[in-house]
This record gives sequence, C-alpha cells and structure tokens, in this order.
Amino acid sequence: MALSGLGLVIYVIFHMLGNFQVFEGPLALNAYAALLRDMPILLWAARIGLLSLAVLHVVLAIQLTLRNRRARPIAYAVREYRQASFASRTMATSGVVLLLFIIVHLLHLTVGVIDPSSVDRLDVEGHRDVYGKLVHAFQNPFIVAFYLAGQLGLGLHLSHAVTSSFQTLGLEQAAFNRLLKAAGPGVALLVVLGNVAIILAVFLGIVRG
Repeated sequence: MALSGLGLVIYVIFHMLGNFQVFEGPLALNAYAALLRDMPILLWAARIGLLSLAVLHVVLAIQLTLRNRRARPIAYAVREYRQASFASRTMATSGVVLLLFIIVHLLHLTVGVIDPSSVDRLDVEGHRDVYGKLVHAFQNPFIVAFYLAGQLGLGLHLSHAVTSSFQTLGLEQAAFNRLLKAAGPGVALLVVLGNVAIILAVFLGIVRG
C-alpha cells in the first residue's frame, strides 16, 4: 500500500512539472507532449505501470478497510480524536473523490470522450494541440470548479498518505520526525498549488490560446 502510493505520488509531481510548460507557450507544451508520444514503448510501459499501481493501490485500500472493519465489528460508542488529523480521518472519502476525478480527467483530457471538440486539433508545427485543449477546457467555469474540487481531494489524500507511507516503511527517526511529518502537507501543498496555478492562469486569462 505504501510503496504503490509513493509511486503514484512521484508520478503526480512529475505530471505537474510537465504541465508547467503551459506557461512557456503552446510550442513548448505541445513539443513536450509530442516527445512523449515519439517514445511509444516507454510511454505505454509508463501507462501500464501507472495503471497497475493505481489498481493495486485501490484493491489494497479496499482489503485494508475490510480487515479493519472485521477487527472491530462493533463501532465505538463514543469517538474522540486526540491526534488523528482531518486528512487521516477522511482518507477513504478523499480516495473515492480522487478516483472519480482521475477517471473523469482521463476521459476528458486524455481520451477526449467528454469533450471531443479539440481532440484532433494540430498546432502550427503539426503537433497535437495539447495547449489549446487545456485553454479550451479551463475557460469553462463548470470544468474549472470540478478540477478545483478534485485538487481538494488530491491535497487531503496526499497530506496524510506521504507521511503515513514513510511511517509504514519504518523510515521514521527521532532526528527527522518533524521533517517527515511535514513531508505530507508539504508535498500536498506543492502539488495542489502548482495544479491550481495552471487552472486559474487559464481561467483568468493569464494563459491564452
């Protein structure tokens, strides 16, 4: 569970950094996307690997949840939290929200099922116009609201997941406890702010088609 989660966290970070090329203009982002497509073996290996990690993570999460429920079939009469954060208490909810967001995101911007209007559009270099697709998508306030809600789920999930993964793997040391505890919220803040910056830059007209 911890290893598959950390693998997905690494992907999320690099995915955000790659999308940051939207600030360099259409040629930079479209050339980056074209470079990935020009390496089909690596691209499909990465896609299959990510899909396998995601499926494994979801299956293990369900198994762990069922195991915990079997261990305590009778709920607490009174539930008081002393140390558990809001993010840790809502991991199941944020996980479901995140899963639904990922499915819609793939159908929207990757497969083009939800909005096929800009799927086959090319830029002046003959590359797929990924930049134009992003700009077109985030000019829609409903799409923007949905993606911002997805970032909320992502942030909550990452905030607890990163730190708890380090704990599960036994990486906690007295000298680094504060750093490890801050790792989850820090990574969550970095990723969410980066993604939100892209979304709002388009919506507010800072990044234009």
